[in-house]
Amino acid sequence: MLNRKLLTESEKLTFTTIPQLPDIRAESGCSFSAFSMRSFFIVLCGLLVVGSSGPLSSCRSNDPTTGTTLVAGQVVESQTLKPVSGATVQVYHASSGGGYVPVGTGYAADKQGHFSFSFDADSKTGYLVRASAPLGYFTDWAAAPYLTAGRSNEGLVIPLLSPAWVRLQLVDEPPKSQVLIHISGYDGPGDQLNYPRDTTLIRPCQAGFPTKIIWVITPKDGPERQYSQDIKLAALDTITVHIAF
Repeated sequence: MLNRKLLTESEKLTFTTIPQLPDIRAESGCSFSAFSMRSFFIVLCGLLVVGSSGPLSSCRSNDPTTGTTLVAGQVVESQTLKPVSGATVQVYHASSGGGYVPVGTGYAADKQGHFSFSFDADSKTGYLVRASAPLGYFTDWAAAPYLTAGRSNEGLVIPLLSPAWVRLQLVDEPPKSQVLIHISGYDGPGDQLNYPRDTTLIRPCQAGFPTKIIWVITPKDGPERQYSQDIKLAALDTITVHIAF
């Protein structure tokens, strides 16, 4: 509680001459709740006006819409993150029937993997971008960056899985035999060879990840035998798997 005995004369004067503020609620005839609600809406309107160039507008500017969509970034090798030369960047859109369909044609990246282009989005959602390059580089669908339609999508990094190859060297060792051979473990469904002779097959394989080449040999008269070889290839590498039968 304020002790008036300790106040100086000037402080007393100041204390006693504070004007009494009028009761705005009483003069306006509004109840407290109505006055508070009116004040709230006045403040809210002011925030909305100020927000047209502030945080509220920046949030809205990132919302997807339709129209011109900028796409810019770099294509890199997924393991080393080094730029990939000669890449083609392609925009895809989710199909109503499932999967994705290409939007327009592809756009060429430069020697350092950089790209920048625009396309016209006629939908607010469902866009992503992938890349490919000669020799078999490609972007896994699960790693493809999504795009915000009608906005600027800059600083994108599109990873490419590197190609590698497995050389399947089939050798019919003496005595000559008639067998069925099924080989798998590389890209694709595998190979079924009926009574093969000495031959060599080259098949693509994903670099940077361990895999197992499996072959099953079924003689014309006899039980089948299964063999395998674990491999892990570096980018653009080729490994030979020797298959004797």
